[in-house]
Amino acid sequence: MTAALVVAAVVPLAACSVSVDDDPAQKRADVQIRTPIGDVRVRTGDLPNTGVSVYPGSTALHDRREAESANVTVGNSHFGVNVAAAKFASDASPDEILGYYREALRVHGEVVECHGDINFRRSRPVCREGLFSRRKQTQLAVGTEERHRLVAVKPRGRGSEYSVVYVQTRG
Repeated sequence: MTAALVVAAVVPLAACSVSVDDDPAQKRADVQIRTPIGDVRVRTGDLPNTGVSVYPGSTALHDRREAESANVTVGNSHFGVNVAAAKFASDASPDEILGYYREALRVHGEVVECHGDINFRRSRPVCREGLFSRRKQTQLAVGTEERHRLVAVKPRGRGSEYSVVYVQTRG
């Protein structure tokens, strides 16, 4: 029985392929992992397509240790999830950024504004206010659980820091 479990765990790993294309000078990386049960691809360095424009005058944030923007895809022929996310800074106030994205997100549906976490009920974004709802961060959400966009905005010095995220699932 134990030998069968070991074989069941090792055989899929033996059939894996890993490809890494890393360019530290350009702050880009492309990692692909292929397995018999599904694939994973992570691309960093390029601004991912979130379906929402970037607030004018914003700059992409970069951290020395980790990417601040990525496009991640996980899946196979039966299921999958794609997440495109990027983080930005702007000299504009959080209210200006929020006003811009309230309008920009409207083309995708009804915009929900939250000061706590966001859940999806009946395939709609719903605010989950609670103990941590007094955060300085405000989130805007639009779409369904299977396909939605989020914008999270918080103060940063005299300006703002914000993230734009697009999530799409299937299966």
